Amino acid sequence: MATKYEGDERRTPEPQGWHLKKEVNLSLIISVIGIAIACITGYTDLKRDVALIQADLLSIHQKDVELAVQDDKNMIVIRAQYDRMESKLDRLIERQK
Repeated sequence: MATKYEGDERRTPEPQGWHLKKEVNLSLIISVIGIAIACITGYTDLKRDVALIQADLLSIHQKDVELAVQDDKNMIVIRAQYDRMESKLDRLIERQK
């Protein structure tokens, strides 16, 4: 009859809690390198996208300023036309009295 502590079980006790080994697997190194490359690529893509968005924002702002100036000019023209129509209506009303 074999006892509990005979054979391989006697030589390698079960680990108690967490422990660290001094060896590093090749798969771990490849994974870390892959993650680093992915992070660098993602960061450069993000910087490029931010630069494009900033350029678009500047372009949109310039267009907005141009449209505001054009709106001001259009309002001046509309106001002048409105004043002319108002004076014509006043004259028409005066004639009918």
